[in-house]
Amino acid sequence: MQNRIEDISFKSADHVVEEIRNMNVKGGSPFGRAAAWAFKLACQKEDLPTKEALQARFLDLKRQMLELKPTMATIHNTCNLMEDLLKQDLSLDDLKTKVVVLADRIIEASYLAVEKVGVNGANLISDGDTVLMHSYSSTLMAIYTQAARDGKKFRVICTESRPLRESRKAVDILSDLNLPVTFISDASVYEFMKEADIIIMGADTLLTDGSVANKMGSAQIARLAKSCKLPVYFASELYKLNKETLYGHKVILERRTKYELVSDDDFKDPNKVEVINQFFDITPASDICGVITEYGVLHPAQMLNYYELMVDNLKEGL
Repeated sequence: MQNRIEDISFKSADHVVEEIRNMNVKGGSPFGRAAAWAFKLACQKEDLPTKEALQARFLDLKRQMLELKPTMATIHNTCNLMEDLLKQDLSLDDLKTKVVVLADRIIEASYLAVEKVGVNGANLISDGDTVLMHSYSSTLMAIYTQAARDGKKFRVICTESRPLRESRKAVDILSDLNLPVTFISDASVYEFMKEADIIIMGADTLLTDGSVANKMGSAQIARLAKSCKLPVYFASELYKLNKETLYGHKVILERRTKYELVSDDDFKDPNKVEVINQFFDITPASDICGVITEYGVLHPAQMLNYYELMVDNLKEGL
């Protein structure tokens, strides 16, 4: 489809894990599709001669991916769907066939969802608007791509999103769309916020109480925007909903190596300094106007019902 940003061409399940480890997979939706690819490729390319071997390999893949990206609900959801499938009393060949079918459904449904989010989000952008965004998201890119193809003329203020500055990838895509882009430091967001008409950010995990986990800095941007009376939306396919949060489970917010922030020679005595590289935060629902999904711009109370419908569609006939 026209708004798709294609995934990495994965060669094996181990290749998926490697690309996740190296931070070459970017965005919550691509992480969910990558997890589906890992299980699919394990079935197609690895010698897994028994159900026990298949289950052990899937548990190992789940462990590796969630250790690397514990915040990503899409990885959790893909792993949970695969685990449920493996509980069926089927032959090994039938299980492998169903795994491939489910993986293909997850991948295609994700692409279609992102495209629909793009259409719904583009409707929020008016001609002449200035939009502020933070970090990189393939879903955000679908929105801006659709808005540009709708003929809307708008400007994007793009924060750098330290420490890895993922937003640089967004700048390249926006530039290819011939959209005017202003690239700013994270620390200067309040200074430039007064120029924005709307703030749209991506999401890595949706919580059932309506709050959103996303790249560090999202929560403070949303709170600043509220004080400036600016509307804040998060864009996400519903596959990013973490249903476990309904039962009190907390989202694990990833912390990464301190060496993305500092080197040992930055301080006279580095052993006396605690350096924390917090990678994600949670924006409360009270600071969010709505979540842009494939089913429309939803109130938090609506998300769970639509999520169940989505899962039923993925599992139909399996």
